[in-house]
Amino acid sequence: MSRDRLNLGRIDYLNCWPLFKMLPTVLDDAHYRLISGHPARLNAGLKNNEIDISPSSSMLLANSDADDYFILPNISIASLTEVRSVVLLSRVPLADLNRKTISLTSHSLTSIFLLKIILFHFQKLDLDSITFVTEEFAPTEHLKKDAALIIGDQALKSYHNPPPGYIVYDLGQLWHRFTDLPFVYALWIGRKQAIKQKKRLLINLHRALNEIIAALPEQLAGLTAAALRADTGISAPQLLSYWQQAISYDLNRPALAGLNLFYNLACEMNLIRKVPELNFFRG
Repeated sequence: MSRDRLNLGRIDYLNCWPLFKMLPTVLDDAHYRLISGHPARLNAGLKNNEIDISPSSSMLLANSDADDYFILPNISIASLTEVRSVVLLSRVPLADLNRKTISLTSHSLTSIFLLKIILFHFQKLDLDSITFVTEEFAPTEHLKKDAALIIGDQALKSYHNPPPGYIVYDLGQLWHRFTDLPFVYALWIGRKQAIKQKKRLLINLHRALNEIIAALPEQLAGLTAAALRADTGISAPQLLSYWQQAISYDLNRPALAGLNLFYNLACEMNLIRKVPELNFFRG
């Protein structure tokens, strides 16, 4: 891979859109190549060395050799309370999901584990009685399953416009209700191999992201109009509120406490084998 350009993963969801829209204004785009995809796709790109660094599922570190990776300090994709773009659509209340079938997205293992922790650790449902199937949610077929886990822009649209007959459960809001902590969905994860060859590029990327995040409160109103497309299914005020109130890019002490609790609960439930060590990038 080229040493003068970062192979940079980009999540194809609105939660990251402001960061990547502003990136060329503070970092020369000749120094990076964007590789787009959903979280699971970007995890695979990091694993196979196609991607140097990317906002990527926090579960990547728990399901890989964490010594192969580093994370950028101070930056994440998180929710303080509700998240709006990671939701469970259910035809019945959560307490009545025993002996039901839930369809799961294949695009985010972090969201799947979050759902299972909410259902089985906090709600104390019967693990053996619920059937999980991997199947992407299709609005035209929504009556075929009792519940469906959906993420990203599709979830955001369903949050504001629920399919008939479904209750919308915001997983970020449920996590916060039980823990009083933020939830971290993604970290900026890079391969340690990239540090040897592209350290200066990584330093510049980290600086640029911090600049963008610091400037975002004044930029979001203008970015909203640019982001809206005819098929988003959400309004400009809803999108602006999403960025202002639901999505956080901080990786501060409360966020790290939430992340550590998530890892520990996942380990207790045998969803992961061990709690990963967080290796922070030092520029």
